Parts: sequence; C-alpha cells; structure tokens
Amino acid sequence: MVLNRLDPQPIPDYDNDNSTVHTVVTPPETVAADLLDDYDPLGSTKLSTFSTPWPDSTFIIRSVSSGHVITLRDGQIVLAPPGGRGSIHWTCVETKGWLGFQNSVSGRFLGHDKNGKLRCSAEEHKGWENFCVRPTPEGGFVLLMTHFERLWYVGSIVEQGVEKLAKIGDRSDGILWEFIEITV
Repeated sequence: MVLNRLDPQPIPDYDNDNSTVHTVVTPPETVAADLLDDYDPLGSTKLSTFSTPWPDSTFIIRSVSSGHVITLRDGQIVLAPPGGRGSIHWTCVETKGWLGFQNSVSGRFLGHDKNGKLRCSAEEHKGWENFCVRPTPEGGFVLLMTHFERLWYVGSIVEQGVEKLAKIGDRSDGILWEFIEITV
C-alpha cells in the first residue's frame, strides 16, 4: 500500500538548525455556494441552513425561483433581492396551532388585507395572519394562508404593472419558498 505523503520542506543550507520542518496542509473552511449564506445585514446574526419554520425561530423567507425574499419596505410587503433596503427577518409564532410570522423590526404580523394582498400591519396574530407551511416533494415549501374555511396559496399577482404578493387560489400560481433560519 502506497501512502501519498507530502515531502517536508528542505532546510536552507544557511540555517544552523538540524531539525526537519514539516508543512501541514489544512483544507480551508467549507464555503456555502449560496450568496445568502454570507448575507448579514446587521453584522450580529449568523445564518444556518434551510429549515422548516418552527415557533420561536427567526427566518428569511426566500422564493426558490427568483431568490428574492419577503421584505417589509416602507410599510409594504414586497418580494425584493436580499441585501437591499427593508426588513427581512420574520419570527415564527404559534397561536391555536396556526403559524404566524412577526416582523422583527416592526413587531407587526404578516397577513392579508380584504383584497387578499399581503400586508404587515396587524398587532396581533389572528385569523388573517394564520399560515400553514407544507413541504413539497421537489423540495421547498408552499406557504398557505387561511381565509374563512379555506387555505390559499401565497403567490404573486400583477396589479397596474407591479408584482405584488397575495393569497391566490391555484397551486400552479403559488410560489415555492425556502426558510433560512437566523441564529443569534
């Protein structure tokens, strides 16, 4: 059996030391290929891997297809590239078995208005702020919202030429999401 070993570095002739020098090769830290894994807008948090939303944990909610994240910007919910202006951290809470997402900066809850568009204005986690997160066979999650006795997919609609997040009825128009847990 032949072992692949590194040859020690030769000692220069002008060195009076007769000891042998061995160079140890250590691989660099593993670097995640994902840009968002290195993103730290506040300089005080650390991102972990994709995970399943769970109460008392904080997440960045990212669209698998676009890489954009659910962002509270100027009081509006938008799907924006990470690293821009706005608040992207959502703390998962649980009320009566339903999940809710509270914005870490505003303290308000992600929900929908009477027209079904996503908003972040509720001070309490109630019916229009209820979510169900369901894994998909292809990976990622669908995000479902309650409205009366029905679950609606979270997707996008175009209104006056502007893409907005909203609750929609058809799964094919829903967005596939990833949840990136933030650890402090």
